[in-house]
Amino acid sequence: MKKFGFMMMAAAVAAFTLSSCNPKPNTPDIDDIVENGFYVTGEAVAMPNLVAQGQFAVGHNEANNNELREGMYEKYVVIEAGKEFTFAKKEGELIVKYTAQLVEQELISDGTNPMGYFGNLAEGTAAMTVKATGLYHIVLDLNLDGKLDAAGGPQVIIAPVSWGISGGMNGWSMTVGTKAANDYVWTWENVEIPGNSDFKFKDENGWKIFLDGETQQVSANTNLGQNMVPGAGNIAVAEGGVYNIKLTWKLAKGNVEDGYTYELVKAGDLALDPATFVVGISGEMNGWNAPEGLLLAKYDAAASSVTDPAKKAGTYVYNMESVTFADGVKFKFRANGAWLGLADVTATGVELAEDGGNITLTPAGTYNIVITLVWDGNGITSFSAAFTPGTPVETTTITVTGNNLPAGWEHCYLWAWNGAGNLFALDWPGQELQIVNGEVEYTFNDVIAPISVIFSNGEGVQTNDITGIENNIMIDVTANLK
Repeated sequence: MKKFGFMMMAAAVAAFTLSSCNPKPNTPDIDDIVENGFYVTGEAVAMPNLVAQGQFAVGHNEANNNELREGMYEKYVVIEAGKEFTFAKKEGELIVKYTAQLVEQELISDGTNPMGYFGNLAEGTAAMTVKATGLYHIVLDLNLDGKLDAAGGPQVIIAPVSWGISGGMNGWSMTVGTKAANDYVWTWENVEIPGNSDFKFKDENGWKIFLDGETQQVSANTNLGQNMVPGAGNIAVAEGGVYNIKLTWKLAKGNVEDGYTYELVKAGDLALDPATFVVGISGEMNGWNAPEGLLLAKYDAAASSVTDPAKKAGTYVYNMESVTFADGVKFKFRANGAWLGLADVTATGVELAEDGGNITLTPAGTYNIVITLVWDGNGITSFSAAFTPGTPVETTTITVTGNNLPAGWEHCYLWAWNGAGNLFALDWPGQELQIVNGEVEYTFNDVIAPISVIFSNGEGVQTNDITGIENNIMIDVTANLK
């Protein structure tokens, strides 16, 4: 009995020992899980099968307050020239292949239309290719709400990517980065950034790209803001200085921002001179363009006081004359690239109010404005504007006629400006004109001369700047093509 009991105990110990030595079941790596969604696959993207890193992010419709759009997907990925790729949609165990007959063409943006690829998205296994190796922004849309019907229904656009920076350092214009030769890193060296300003990373062609062409109901962001989120708020820079900036892309699963990182390293101090700042107003009266003409304030050295010449610290004064504000017109003040809203400005002589983050003014009318800002050597610490009644500038009526339109033009647009800025409250390409017997015509009423114009077909073909127009004029469009 004792022997039997011992043997039973030994067997139990052995069983426990064997059991405790069994390896635990493998825990899946959540970064490698292939979830439901859209994917890009193929030799061209170095992902022959469905893998987690090939998944598209859900797209945001910039044209609808950047809201998530059902059926819209986007991804940044390197595509190798001449090699094949396709799309796939996974729903449980079901995998459906998608493709498009890609056409190389101009894509519609709010800036310079880039050359890319467009195609109508449909089920199929036909492989797609691109002509040049590079980083591309792919946007798919299943057109679940019918907004892309006029553009042919479900579609894909594939746009090459080249990053720049836009912000307080360049008056919100564009500074394209230097790309590393063997990877996807963009750098900007010795960038002078004023204190208490901000910026964004932006594709060199514009802030957004439209999927539905001229209808502009569906668009994808082509900029990176806070936390590298497309279309998010600006990246703030509190301390002025000379900075080195680096933006890095890597293939990643998840949202667009998961594939981007940036570095902002201060390399030196900065002594900006406010006497050279672009100060003034941008608003609906000039198409939100940079201040110019009557909307650009002039520095008044005699009224200014520099208390610290080394840091350029002091009080700076700028003058504007004969600025007309229509009833309810929206605007913001500008100073060295910064956009100043109601909370940033102290005003006298008028009542300012907030409207959607912008400023409105009462009573409407024409004003002279004295702007005073205090600069502490790093940033603006106060900004005030004193309004007094002004005299309107003399205006006139000018009719611009365009004839001899280029062959094949189905549309003609007019872009116009004068010393006060853009004459249309529209983005580029401006006002579409009706073509009658091969001619177009537009009359500007109560306009300050001289004006300048550009004719275009809205698809990348345009005239040179036609400037100095003071009276009615007939313009040969073909003869003036750029």
